[in-house]
Amino acid sequence: METTNNNSKPQQENNPLKKWVIILGALAGLLLLTTLYVSFFAKPVTNKEYVKIETSNNELQNELNTLLAEHERIKAQYGDLAEQMTEKDSIIMANAAEIEHLINTQADYNRIKKQLARLQNISQEYVKEMDKLYQENQQLKDENTQVKADLEQERQDKANIQKSNEDLTSKINNAAVYKAYSVHSGAYNVKAKGDEELTDKAARAKRIKTSFVLGENSLIEPGPVNVYCRIAVPGTGKVLTPGSSESFSFVHNGQRLQYSSKAVVNYNNAAQNVTLTWDIPSDDKAIKGRYIVQIFTDDQMLGESSFTLK
Repeated sequence: METTNNNSKPQQENNPLKKWVIILGALAGLLLLTTLYVSFFAKPVTNKEYVKIETSNNELQNELNTLLAEHERIKAQYGDLAEQMTEKDSIIMANAAEIEHLINTQADYNRIKKQLARLQNISQEYVKEMDKLYQENQQLKDENTQVKADLEQERQDKANIQKSNEDLTSKINNAAVYKAYSVHSGAYNVKAKGDEELTDKAARAKRIKTSFVLGENSLIEPGPVNVYCRIAVPGTGKVLTPGSSESFSFVHNGQRLQYSSKAVVNYNNAAQNVTLTWDIPSDDKAIKGRYIVQIFTDDQMLGESSFTLK
């Protein structure tokens, strides 16, 4: 029995399993302590750093968003002119995309700030160039507007000049007409010696004379002018005429009229006395009544007079 107890004691002291249990227990305790330390001491530090990074990223992102929003507002404000700045716009968008990438990858804060400052400078240059382009475009518009206004004014001036010329021509044409003054007609008795005596007796009337003054007018081209006298027979409306041939007629306002007598006056712009005579044929007699006498040129009626025979 004594021999058996002595042999079992050394076996217990040399058991390797017990040692591993002790080592594993120590490691577990150390792991527990490390976990507790990280949980209670290290984690808050990590959270603070995380919050700080997130805050910085948000700040940078807001700054970038504000810059891009302002850029889009300026593009919209200048409208079609922005299409002429596509190259500069592409540079801005490329830089914005690069900064976006740096923010997302949590790159160095100062590096991103420098990139943002650079983009801000590019945006300011964009605004300056856009404003310059706007000013130049506005100047061109103003110049075009002025050119159009000048052309319209020139057109209006020409129209006014043409109207004035037409009015002047009309006035000259209206003024450049013959005028007859002191128109007088009457019947005369012609005596044997050729002397004339004014009469109102139809039985004694041998000649009808019409006299007038062809007035002065410097606007009329000087030269010969035909003057016609038409004597209407009382109660009939017929005109005394040397014959029925067209040789004793003229055209007035598109109508052919016969005349009683005709004279060719050499007009020299000065006032002239004109007399037209109708001799009653020896085999004819004047009738009683009121005679209407009209005088014409080829272009116009000069005047009218009348006399009555008893």
